[in-house]
Amino acid sequence: MNKLYNSFLTTFGLICRIPISFIYKTDFSMFGFFFPVIGLVVTALVLGLFSLLNPLLSQSGITVFLILIIQYGSFNLFHFDGLLDCADAFLYNTTKERRLAILTDKRTGAFAIFSGAVYLLFKIYLLFTSVSIVNSSGLNWIWILILFSYPLTGRIAGSIMPAIIAPAEDPGLAEVLIDYSFLLVLIGILLSLSVPISIVLLTTPISVQTVLYLAPFAGTFIAGITVSILSKKMVGGYTGDSIGLTIEAGEIIHLIIITEILGRLF
Repeated sequence: MNKLYNSFLTTFGLICRIPISFIYKTDFSMFGFFFPVIGLVVTALVLGLFSLLNPLLSQSGITVFLILIIQYGSFNLFHFDGLLDCADAFLYNTTKERRLAILTDKRTGAFAIFSGAVYLLFKIYLLFTSVSIVNSSGLNWIWILILFSYPLTGRIAGSIMPAIIAPAEDPGLAEVLIDYSFLLVLIGILLSLSVPISIVLLTTPISVQTVLYLAPFAGTFIAGITVSILSKKMVGGYTGDSIGLTIEAGEIIHLIIITEILGRLF
């Protein structure tokens, strides 16, 4: 039990900005398992915020704005920083060594500013559009659950990267993931995905709509594999920043798919 306790709090403390007051011993041995599982925690946060704010506020835009502020303030700022650093490094036409140096540079370049602004505006648009459809069409709670499961997709995507490619020469975070276990990652992913999948299968008859409910989780594998290939090509492997990029990519792909589905159906 101590191992589970210490490893969970170690993982939570690394990828979350909420201060942890509990006493624990740093243990990364089960990081691969808890990384995707913590996606359920973030999903519960944004789903809870929507359930609280949506009935109180008349404007969907305000609801979306507040949800993202709290989500990023609590969890995603570290990952967003990775997206910005990767934009500066990957979009710059140079060598792998120079890109690795850019990743550790504290300055923010034009590529990062532009990419970050476009990303956040697009994310706000997707969430606003989906929430507006939910509110205007009176959709059932399963659609709402799937919509706000985007943090789960992001973190599962991020957990895939260290399991399928090696760390870069100057890995940063990868130094503490030396014992990253593919088996533990797989168990964590299956456990995490089993929650929304079980809810869908237990509450709705199997049909084409079942496939539509689960389609956004394809973002997990699209982001995880695509950004892994990109990171390997650009810097020779994964870094903490590229994991952050993968998480943000997984979230946005989930939102693109669910927004497209809702727009076509309703």
